[in-house]
Amino acid sequence: MKWKLKDKLNDRCIVSDCGQYRISKFTCGGIDLFLIYHGSDEIGSAENGNKARRIAEKHKAQGAA
Repeated sequence: MKWKLKDKLNDRCIVSDCGQYRISKFTCGGIDLFLIYHGSDEIGSAENGNKARRIAEKHKAQGAA
């Protein structure tokens, strides 16, 4: 899957090329949390962007898309 910024003003969210997956980055107290969404459903979380992308790719490979 390829990823791009959701929009130019929002550098905290990326969207997959198919448009079905979204990864949002939240930071609190210097700690990052990445939440992965399929549509409007949260499908997981990760501590870094690479793990978040792998979760989304694995979810898609399992036929959820």
